[in-house]
Amino acid sequence: MKNKKKGFVSYQEDIMNLASKEEEIKKSYEEISEEEIEEQEDKSYDYEAYEEEEIWNHKDKKAKRIINIFFGLIILVLIMIAIDVICVAKYDVGPFFSIPLHTYKDGGTKEYYGLGYKVIKYHQTQGRRDKEIGSWSLKYNTNPITTEDVDMAIEFSENTEQAYAKYYKKFVRIISTLEKVDEKNKTITIGYQDEGGKYALTIKCDIVK
Repeated sequence: MKNKKKGFVSYQEDIMNLASKEEEIKKSYEEISEEEIEEQEDKSYDYEAYEEEEIWNHKDKKAKRIINIFFGLIILVLIMIAIDVICVAKYDVGPFFSIPLHTYKDGGTKEYYGLGYKVIKYHQTQGRRDKEIGSWSLKYNTNPITTEDVDMAIEFSENTEQAYAKYYKKFVRIISTLEKVDEKNKTITIGYQDEGGKYALTIKCDIVK
């Protein structure tokens, strides 16, 4: 009887141990499941945040691209304006980036309009044959500054900078004496020299057909 009781007791203990182990397994399984669910939720949240971040990055890239294109166009326009201003004012060629919108019936003078500037290319039959650049308010002007050679010689002798500013790139009519005609090089020379040799002025001009 004692052996049977001992066997029964040990059997009960085994059952209890199995039951407790089963409980432990269930709890660990539940804990693992909860952790997995939390991880999946975190992953889902991370994915949504990543997706939102990607959208903002795409918008930022698009905005930067538009800004770069805008500034690129501004730089291009400034380069075009600079080329026309330098070529017309310094080298008397062009303009290259402006449109002729008006032609005068004076021999072919044309007005060119660019982005914020205007060029008048004078081509009178008898008169002005140069180019002038300025703002859109630049006026057509065929009235020259009239001076005598002796007066110009005195002006340059007394104040060269002031005289240069007065006559540079201006339409000037000079009353003078023809000294020489060079048919080979297509030039004429006019000038003045006083008796004492204090004031002298020599001007060479190209013969324009």
